[in-house]
Amino acid sequence: MVSALLLKDRFEKIVVLERQSRERFLRTRGYTFPIVFSPAAMAVLDRIGVGAAINRERSPYFGVVVHKRILGHEFTWTAKRESVYSHWRNHIVASLYERLTEEGIEVQFEAVLEDIDFAANVCSEATLGEVPFDLLLGADGVHSQTRGLMATAGSQSDSFSSELLDRWYAYRLPAEGPLGKRYGSGEHGHALHVHADNLREFPSEKFRVITVAMIQPQPEVSVVVKYGADLSVERAKQLNAAFFAPLVDSDVLDGEWTAGVGGEYRHVHAPMFHLGSTLLVGDAAHGFEGNGDLINLGTTSVATLPGLIDRHDGIPAALAAYDRTVGASLRTYSDYAMRRSLEQINFEVAAFEAGAILRLNPHHPSMWGIYEEDFEICSYMQRYEKERRRIRNRIGALTAVVAAAGLYLLSRRSA
Repeated sequence: MVSALLLKDRFEKIVVLERQSRERFLRTRGYTFPIVFSPAAMAVLDRIGVGAAINRERSPYFGVVVHKRILGHEFTWTAKRESVYSHWRNHIVASLYERLTEEGIEVQFEAVLEDIDFAANVCSEATLGEVPFDLLLGADGVHSQTRGLMATAGSQSDSFSSELLDRWYAYRLPAEGPLGKRYGSGEHGHALHVHADNLREFPSEKFRVITVAMIQPQPEVSVVVKYGADLSVERAKQLNAAFFAPLVDSDVLDGEWTAGVGGEYRHVHAPMFHLGSTLLVGDAAHGFEGNGDLINLGTTSVATLPGLIDRHDGIPAALAAYDRTVGASLRTYSDYAMRRSLEQINFEVAAFEAGAILRLNPHHPSMWGIYEEDFEICSYMQRYEKERRRIRNRIGALTAVVAAAGLYLLSRRSA
């Protein structure tokens, strides 16, 4: 929908193909994820005329609070951010759809994309039949119909295989009683709380709890639990009950869990983003716990398309330029995000944030990198890789100095 509104003045007709039914797509209840928009993403939403509507329902966002149990003791790390807000995804969708309607952009619900002729620029949809196009944008993701057809046409199906990392279950709770006091109010309440290795009774089972406090349209706490791929949903429910038992009445917890939704964190390899006049846009096809990183990346990266189309002779040339620049940066972020999902970057994050406090380097992507006012995907990822190498060199030099000092002291003692 963002792409359609960005490109509406450059094409005679734009059609949005949506796989869900209209009722499901625009439902206001049932679980939908909260999204924390970055300043750069909000600038794009303002540009297409939906910023004010989206901001009518927003909740203050204090920052990130990480709770981690080490040797039986819980430690807490806090990262603050001013003037940032959370938004329910369903309200964002409704605001964008209303803007599409105002612009007369057609939405075909319950769409099934059956085939794409990449040479003739014609796609086949179950209801509309053959639809010629100058530009076809497919939303990237694990279940993307466009991605599957591109993989088949490009004979790179193996490269588009996916890896199951973890599973997730998401639901929402009323911000009342002890739960509301801990997560739904106060300075630390309006934050993304991440509890890692926090179940004393079950230390061997991988289970994470992520909460976000929301005050619009009513006080609620969004809950996402991330658990190991070897655990069942039933076991996740038991672990979840053990975590929330002191905070929520069991009947309320059980009822809200039942109304929730679940799925998988999968990493989908992304070797290419375009084929002819067809382009995959969005989140680089991977999933992990977070507060909207992928939506922010998708929104800001697709905002580069109008300028690329204006500067290049023909759609394929513009998409090739997108693939070389924005696409390459998204693939770099995708590799980083997979390491994050596998929890292989804890030391890297700590090193980045320590340097940021000392003003030696920018923040790490998992903290506030993409929330900088001047965020731009290509320059940001290039700087991230450069700073990562610098930090490695800095740590290597420090390690060498410490090792040399240790050897010197040992030699003195021996003498």
